[in-house]
Amino acid sequence: MSLKLIAVAAAVSLLVVGCAQNPVDKRSVAPERTDSEFLKVKNAQADELYINPSSGEGGVDFRRIYIEPLNISKMQIIQPEGAARDDRWKVDDLEDAALQNAMASEFSRALSFESAYNVVATRAEAQMSIFTTIVAIHPNATLAEVTAGARSGGAITVSVALVNTATDKVMVRTVDTKSTDNIWAFHQVDNKDEAIDLIFRAWGNSMRRGLLHLQGRSSDPLAEPLILKEK
Repeated sequence: MSLKLIAVAAAVSLLVVGCAQNPVDKRSVAPERTDSEFLKVKNAQADELYINPSSGEGGVDFRRIYIEPLNISKMQIIQPEGAARDDRWKVDDLEDAALQNAMASEFSRALSFESAYNVVATRAEAQMSIFTTIVAIHPNATLAEVTAGARSGGAITVSVALVNTATDKVMVRTVDTKSTDNIWAFHQVDNKDEAIDLIFRAWGNSMRRGLLHLQGRSSDPLAEPLILKEK
């Protein structure tokens, strides 16, 4: 195991610490939670991870993945208790572009690790597409408080779905909240911030592990084996 890989795993694990202490939008749950076709995965390093064993004929041989643009159109800002709405949290075009680049880069790196999957340039080339929606940002303090010296921690909630492009069936879904010491990075993303990269890397790795397990190909030596649980 390389020292670099160990360092990445350790850094990602630090992001997870304290997630339970952040407010979570109760609507941020996987729609597959009550779907009998999906099995819940334990030891997933994510709040919710579901896989569909019957998600498409030939799925075990799928390798080509297209990364769809990041969807922020439904993103909510869950302000600290009692804080008023602050439109400065809205993501502008420059910030959106930086987030798109961070997601595409880290997902590509995670999915192609050890040549597991090939990330393709167009949906037409793909056997699977990965859809990512930022559901909510949960700052622990307002922007005004951070400017005055408060800590800029918080959390971000995302929904990621891996879809069979031939049938439009979801193969793997994760809904997860990760915490960070610098949630403000999701507002001031004109400058590259490692906090963003590490969070997207964690979600990319989660999807990779779920898909590998679905295909019966391998396990991750850096984490506990995935266990399927019928609902």
